[in-house]
Formats: sequence, C-alpha cells, structure tokens
Amino acid sequence: MDLFVYITSDLTSSERRISPQWLVQYLLQRLEQITGVETAFQTLHYYPVKTSSEYQVVHKAGEKTDKNVSDLGVAAYSRIHVIDENPDLTLAALEENSEGFQLSEEEYAKRNNTVLLWKKQNQLGRFDPKFDEQQRLIQEENERLAEGITVGSRCRVINIASERRGVVRYIGKIQELDEGESFWVGIEFDEPVGKNDGLIGLLRVFEAKPNHGSFVRPKQVEVGDFPELDPFASDEEEI
Repeated sequence: MDLFVYITSDLTSSERRISPQWLVQYLLQRLEQITGVETAFQTLHYYPVKTSSEYQVVHKAGEKTDKNVSDLGVAAYSRIHVIDENPDLTLAALEENSEGFQLSEEEYAKRNNTVLLWKKQNQLGRFDPKFDEQQRLIQEENERLAEGITVGSRCRVINIASERRGVVRYIGKIQELDEGESFWVGIEFDEPVGKNDGLIGLLRVFEAKPNHGSFVRPKQVEVGDFPELDPFASDEEEI
C-alpha cells in the first residue's frame, strides 16, 4: 500500500505518495524532480512525525544501496527532509517560488549549470562507460536467472536469519519499481512474511493475502520441491 509522506527541503515542502516497494535509488530520482537536489548529493533526514525536531539519517549523500523504501522504516504521514550536500549547486533563485519547486526530467536535462551536465562531461557515475557495462552485465544475469523460474513453481527465499517459502506468481519487469529496467519475481508466501499483497502502487500484479506478497530479485529465489514449513516442527539439533 502506498504511503503519503511529507517531502521537504530548504526551499520546498509538499505532500507526496510513495511506495514502500520502490528502490531507494528510485526514490532519490523522484526527490530530485521534487526538490531539485541532485541524487548524488542527497542526504535524507527522516522525521517520524512531521513536526518533530528529532530525526534519523536514513541515507547519506553518495551512499550506494540496494535497499527498498520499506527498509528505511518510513511510515505514513511522516516527513523526509532532503539535505543538499553539494556546495556548488545554487538554488537560491528558486526561493521566490512560494508554490514549491518541481523539476521535470526534461527541464532539468536542459539546464547548463547542473551537476548532471558536469557528470556527463566527465563521464562520472552512471555516465562512466565502465558503469554502463557493469549494469548491463547485471541486467543480463538477472534476465538469465529469471528464465529458469516459472510461474506456479514452489520456491524459497533465504535471508541471513530466515527462510521464506511460497509460490512464484509473477516474473518480469515492473515499471513502478525501477522504471522497468530489471526483472523481478513476485512471490506469494505461505505465511504473512511479505511486504504487500501483490499490489505495487496502483498496479495489481498478482493476488495474495495481506502481507503474503513480495517482489525480489531473481538471484534471491530458489525454485524446487519446497513444501510449506511446519511452524511446530522441532529441531533436534538445537537445544
């Protein structure tokens, strides 16, 4: 289920709807369009209550992460404040805009004084040819792994401290998660250990009970003869 949160910066303030299933990197892209702060220089302060003075740093500028928004612990009607860590990026000219600032991707790309242009000219970040090659290899590996998974298969997802079992309900790309760049596997878990019910934003991908669905990378999924776990089974090797 989507969350309504308050997005603020030194120059902007607005209420927005975000999805817990978004990758943090995708959230940063959306925040750039809302606040004008370039993704590479965003530090995020999270306020559990809109008017609270206490916050938690949930993302630091330049930090690489594969987390989802849900991993940040964001709750409905809380606040995310975007700090601009780039001293050379001046947004003072926007102070007179009392309606707030929202910059489309097309408008931002046309500006000639942005960090985005500087990164393009110097082939940094995602504009580095080596970076593109690495991303291409990752995408190809994702696609290769997805080809070995079929809808309806029993599967398991193993985290560091737990194992979740269920049934594969979807395989493919999802525009709402990462602009349709990667393959995802939608799983209906046997137990309420998921993060959704198969709904991403307004898109119904598959049907599941509340908290029984999740979307994970193909590399996290192992298909096979994995019957439902018995929650009352004892482990004789553990005392």
